[in-house]
Amino acid sequence: MESGARSLDSRQKEGGPALIQILGPTRDDSFLFGLASATMTVQKLLAIMGPTASGKTEVAFEVSKILPVEIVSCDSMQIYRGMSIVSQAPRSKVHLTSFLSPSEEYSAARFRKDALSLIDQMAKRKKSPLLVGGTGLYLRALLDGLFESEKGTVPSDEALRKEFLAQQEIHGENYLHEKLERCDPASAKKIHPKDLRRIVRALEVYALTKKPMSEQKANRKGIRGDFDCRIFLLDRDRKELYERINHRVERMMEQGLLEEVKKLDQKKLSITAQMALGVREMKEVLSDRCSLEEAGELLKKRTRNYAKRQLSWFRHEKGVEVLYVPSRETSKETARRIVRRWREPHA
Repeated sequence: MESGARSLDSRQKEGGPALIQILGPTRDDSFLFGLASATMTVQKLLAIMGPTASGKTEVAFEVSKILPVEIVSCDSMQIYRGMSIVSQAPRSKVHLTSFLSPSEEYSAARFRKDALSLIDQMAKRKKSPLLVGGTGLYLRALLDGLFESEKGTVPSDEALRKEFLAQQEIHGENYLHEKLERCDPASAKKIHPKDLRRIVRALEVYALTKKPMSEQKANRKGIRGDFDCRIFLLDRDRKELYERINHRVERMMEQGLLEEVKKLDQKKLSITAQMALGVREMKEVLSDRCSLEEAGELLKKRTRNYAKRQLSWFRHEKGVEVLYVPSRETSKETARRIVRRWREPHA
């Protein structure tokens, strides 16, 4: 399997041997998509990933009208109930959206477990999974497996995590990230200083196992080798993407983002839910530390920065095919391009 993202154009120019001929589903042969048959035993998995506001959900809906798939959200925030404005969770039927209390923690490990269960159920319904979202860690966990300690378990201690968070509250800034740099510099280098959840996880593993997470074994029981996977990364002109992000934030404000966060603020939010873009900014308004307009501009800036990190992540993932989306192309047209690519032989 190739490493790193490659553009579809370069893939087409380079050519290369096809491992299997993928036939497009019709009314009579759609069962071939995603299911084992007498001549084809590899199941299919399609993923449409991309930064926030790239239009991936709309494209996924259009793809689902053509192929026999069920959509699974691959988003760490859309899992939560009562956060539909914050997370921009789709209202149409998508698996793993709006089902969990924001007071509960969720993780890549739990996503993997839930997704595997869904994929098994889909096979019985003669459907294949179409993953859509922007949380690259979740996709990696599903396809390539998860970290586990040398004893074959995933160490966890909720009390310890709370202790680390309390330390962060007291010292502020990049305290925990600097702490991680001292005990596990390799992990610290890979984790953004603001990614508190992953920092706490790495510190937790080191505290419980006495060995840096970066040096420990990886559980390679992912499903990539068992599926014919196609992963598409939607990429837009950067200026256009930023304009789409700005418009999305403005729409969220109009939809009642402040009121939604006000209700959430009355609950004890999990670490994951607290990290959602929009929560911290609206809390600043509720505590009179800034105006609503200032918070909106800050949210736009942070969302743009987040989109850059998402793009960087996916460009370094295995097997990702970059699909450039022109500004005037509709979601239906993009979906048709993906379906055509899916039906073409690929190495």
